Amino acid sequence: MHLLTLTSWFSLIWFFYCIESRTWSEPHNQQVIFNSGETYTKFESSKVEDAGVLSRWASATKSQFLAEILENKADEWIIVMGNEAGDTDSMAAAIAWAYHLSNLKRNSQKAIPLLQTVADALDLRPENQLALQKSHMGPRHRDLLTIDELPIRAFELSLHLRGIALVDHNVPTPEWHHAPILSIIDHHADRKFNLSASPRVLETSASCCSLVADLILKSEDRGEHATIPGEKSGIPSDLVNLLLRAIALDSHGLGSASSREIDHLAVFGLFKLSQWHHPSGKPRDQSREKRQVRKIMKSFQHEMSEAQLQLEALDLRDLFRRDWKTSAVQTNSSRYPYLTIGFASIPYSMATQIQRTPEKTVPEWFAIERAFTAEIGADVSVVLTQAKSAITGHSEKEIVLVVAHGWGKRLSQAAATDLFKTLCRAVQSELEGLKDWIRPDNKPLLPRRMAWRLPNEGYHINRKILMPLILNAASDWTWDPPDSISGSNKQSLYVMST
Repeated sequence: MHLLTLTSWFSLIWFFYCIESRTWSEPHNQQVIFNSGETYTKFESSKVEDAGVLSRWASATKSQFLAEILENKADEWIIVMGNEAGDTDSMAAAIAWAYHLSNLKRNSQKAIPLLQTVADALDLRPENQLALQKSHMGPRHRDLLTIDELPIRAFELSLHLRGIALVDHNVPTPEWHHAPILSIIDHHADRKFNLSASPRVLETSASCCSLVADLILKSEDRGEHATIPGEKSGIPSDLVNLLLRAIALDSHGLGSASSREIDHLAVFGLFKLSQWHHPSGKPRDQSREKRQVRKIMKSFQHEMSEAQLQLEALDLRDLFRRDWKTSAVQTNSSRYPYLTIGFASIPYSMATQIQRTPEKTVPEWFAIERAFTAEIGADVSVVLTQAKSAITGHSEKEIVLVVAHGWGKRLSQAAATDLFKTLCRAVQSELEGLKDWIRPDNKPLLPRRMAWRLPNEGYHINRKILMPLILNAASDWTWDPPDSISGSNKQSLYVMST
């Protein structure tokens, strides 16, 4: 990986006006030695005081995990991880499943939730902070493990773990592919990976937390959880609160078209274990409880949605980082058998994003995009925007597609151009009513850059639709230069789920 010696992020942006490159940085912390003899970074965990049941468990688990990994006991641990976008659904599902595994009366397991985001990116999701605060978790996620707090690199650690559990995605990112996958719980399209995982639950739902909650509620009904002093059940009220908030956000308070029966069943099951449930034994209890549940979920949805929109302090780079997913995808090209594709969802229009750049120009937007994607090594970046029109009041969306090449990039100009055309054809053929996005200065976009506006009425698209479309088109890409060796086998890589 090419190393830059630039002293500031703004220098990096300026650098990408002139020249292409890649950046890489590493935190400075105490170094430790793992059994392979390689040197790794050690991070210290913080003690959480005056916190809730869930927080105390998470803090103790984190401290024990970090200590035992350095004692070569990684083979005793299961890491439960959500997807790398790190939204509330992923975070809460990982916490819940890890808690469940570690608090069984019989065959309890050492399990820890992992946030696949770095510590300095945690503030980019204020809705997560609110959900944790309301669940009496420690401030600034300090009782949770983040990806940059791992004492050794994920790729190395995956060789030594007992296994991993995937929630809110069903294919691991490449650095984890050596670890046995013990369980998968997800609500995205099934990519038919690791069919032997148990449980392996892939079911359509508004929230992955609904699927996790359904499993742990059934376990609770069977009396499988250890009792907790002062709690109504083996599922602490703090965890119940966290799961309800995650489901409320993704299901719009159980009012969205994406809500399924499993979402409703999970919510009512959790409600009965919550602090708000006080049955009177009267015949009309069920009707009253339904009204109460709807009221609670709408309240949670309102609070979480408001927090989710508190993004005024974020610059453009932070908006990219806030909701970014990376996928490694196999292709049919012998020269480039795999590609790295990144997807960002940003709740602001391109016009607003451009105004958040220091110079408020389109070239600077692309310079920041280029610097960020070079930093993480993406060959292709796809940005999906969403914002309410100040004129019509309707929600409007845009898609930006960029294919990178050149110095510091793997793709040649010819390959990048061919891939760009392939992806553009896929988008334009599958999505109806697209209109070209026009730069405010009416200048054309540079090569291998394209942007579209989407119709704002009667048309639904999100990353769950756009991401498979792009990945499938990239997987079918067959570019091969005349001098390439035909018949090359694809490299064994993994495609991350949407």
